[in-house]
Amino acid sequence: MSTLGVVLAGGSSSRFGGDKADAILGGRTLLQHVCERASPQVGRLVINRNAASELQILSALERLPDEWPGEGPLAGILAALQFAGSQGLTHVASFPCDVPFFPRDLVHRLRDHLIRAKADYCIARCAEQDQHAFAFWGVMCAPMLRTSFSAGMRSLRDVSDVLIKTVADFSVAGEGAIVDRFLNINTQDDLALATQWLDSNSVT
Repeated sequence: MSTLGVVLAGGSSSRFGGDKADAILGGRTLLQHVCERASPQVGRLVINRNAASELQILSALERLPDEWPGEGPLAGILAALQFAGSQGLTHVASFPCDVPFFPRDLVHRLRDHLIRAKADYCIARCAEQDQHAFAFWGVMCAPMLRTSFSAGMRSLRDVSDVLIKTVADFSVAGEGAIVDRFLNINTQDDLALATQWLDSNSVT
């Protein structure tokens, strides 16, 4: 299966107090951390971001805007599905820009669960928490998602109302003594904790 990866980097970051994609963690931006983990897992990687950025990373990776600025991550996923279809790609893997330590085999495991379940899309789950933005999508989902989006659907949680979902469980055990692989950087305190983990060499 040929997979397009999309990093969702268009959020407002209101709780963080600035653009989270630009936040510095261990000398690199969060966007760079996510792209470096995502890129080896997919055939092609793009960044969903409507506004232009001065980040150097965006000069090396293609920026994919969506048609609905400010309407949330589902708009970016829909744009990626449509773009993937136009390029002859069969699947899309989505990654939020503010979770820098996600597993390096994430896409492989999501894809395997999708195949076994014969579902439309697969999301990650860890410690009983669904990670809706970490997902693996069949391009064939695009028409139904677009119809539902046009009808007002915006939440990723609601996608399972219109598509068949399966879930890949990611156990905390064995993935680092203190590191939450799905730590979401929502606040400056979260960023400080992530920095502490990096400084203590707890991240692989």
